[in-house]
Amino acid sequence: MATLGVAGMCLVRARGERFGGNSALGRARMRGARLQCAGPRVFEVEMEHEGKIHTLRVPEDETILSKALEEGVEVPHDCKLGVCMTCPAKLERGRVNQSEGMLSDDVVDKGYALLCVAYPLEDCRIRTIPEDELVSLQLVTSSD
Repeated sequence: MATLGVAGMCLVRARGERFGGNSALGRARMRGARLQCAGPRVFEVEMEHEGKIHTLRVPEDETILSKALEEGVEVPHDCKLGVCMTCPAKLERGRVNQSEGMLSDDVVDKGYALLCVAYPLEDCRIRTIPEDELVSLQLVTSSD
């Protein structure tokens, strides 16, 4: 069986091919072909915000912030570009891709994240934190 496609896009699965027909070039026919759409993976993100736990199902191609806002969780935010540090969080379990953000590597290594550029890579637990906590840590790190 052959499979054609790319992760996150529609796949065509074909069991066999037969050439022939009435025309000079022949006709190609695929038997048992079916279309299978494999969308982005979805991860469970437990987000603690203002003392409440919110369970979000976040696709790998969506930020945690955008899903939280869509679900009605009022998380502080501003630029949505990973620059202003208004949506800080502490990653308690799991991994996120936040390569679009401006946090220094050592701050990221300590488990801090900006929700506006945090894409889940697996199920995770994250806790929002006061902006001052991250800003002071980022400033200390950048002055070293």
